[in-house]
Amino acid sequence: MDYLIPAEFVQFADLARQFVRKELWPHEEDVERADRVPPELARGLRAKAVELGLFGFNMPEEAGGPGLPYLAQVLIREQLGQASVALADLAGRPPKALLACRGEQRERLLAPAVRGEQVWAFALTEPGAGSDAGSIRTRALRVEGGWRLTGTKHFISHGDHADRVIVIAKARQDGGEAPAAFVVAHGAAGFSVGRVHRKMGWRGYPVCELVFDDVFVADADVLGEIGGGLRLGLANILESRIGVAAHCVGMAQRAYDYAIEHLRVRRQFGRPLGSFQGLQWMVAEMAVDIEQSRALLYAAAREMDRGADARAAVSMAKLSATEMAGRVADRALQLLGGAGYMAESPVEMIYRDVRAFRIGEGTSEIQKNQIARACLGREMFA
Repeated sequence: MDYLIPAEFVQFADLARQFVRKELWPHEEDVERADRVPPELARGLRAKAVELGLFGFNMPEEAGGPGLPYLAQVLIREQLGQASVALADLAGRPPKALLACRGEQRERLLAPAVRGEQVWAFALTEPGAGSDAGSIRTRALRVEGGWRLTGTKHFISHGDHADRVIVIAKARQDGGEAPAAFVVAHGAAGFSVGRVHRKMGWRGYPVCELVFDDVFVADADVLGEIGGGLRLGLANILESRIGVAAHCVGMAQRAYDYAIEHLRVRRQFGRPLGSFQGLQWMVAEMAVDIEQSRALLYAAAREMDRGADARAAVSMAKLSATEMAGRVADRALQLLGGAGYMAESPVEMIYRDVRAFRIGEGTSEIQKNQIARACLGREMFA
């Protein structure tokens, strides 16, 4: 369908599509088999993404990024979604919380992240605090010249090898307590990596437990204001959610395309599989599913670009795309038959990988709550 996408945005999408096919797809099988991206490969692909202008595409011009509108960003993310999660992430998006950097922090912390010279992790989730982020138990105690950080985080992407981690903790000072954001360097005294979680999918994409045992953090490594930690952590939740929606549309499109090609070339009972009406109906359902989610995605991006309150629109896009991608992956696998269940098929990878997106960046149930508030009026939920 024609969504009246500006030509320059289409060029960004085409660039991302070529990057995925030429640079990422050739490495998928090895990454899936080994469940890791070799460091030298990660560095090379990250450098290529920087060279092409695909690294840090979420950052504004004043931070050294391209300053792309959200519609352009989701077009890029949709194409990156057609690669494995681990490889797609190498066209990185530094944590937007780094935009809180001030003074010398901008050159010391923000600039290297945007240039792709450092890997960053963002640590908010804890064993007892997921959707309820206000229940975090990690604490920072005020001491001379800085803070002492103690607590445990889990489900932290890249936590095992990130150069620096942004940690959201409750800061204690003057008898009170308020959330704040602290930057901890890998290798800091008292900082350790606990479990590297085993996962259903997302092979090669490490998700870790991080332990902070009386870690000293200097005042110069506090991001933003004390008391603004949760706001800082959640301020960019719309961008995270619409990014997930775009990624899922890309995953679904790849599964659909792979299944369509199979139906055209695979023959049974003397004719192509695609000639059987029952399978044609499955194709029609998949096509409608993908296009509905894509329409919601682009509409939400345009709402964000015009500065509207896009919370409900983004939640609709995220809910629709994540649920849709699961259905499409399931149907694609069914259309492929036994071949779809084999690890040689990218649909098998997508089938495993897509499930996590109904949980991350706000569960489907959280999205429904957000949409209901917009429909009924937020005063109903005071």
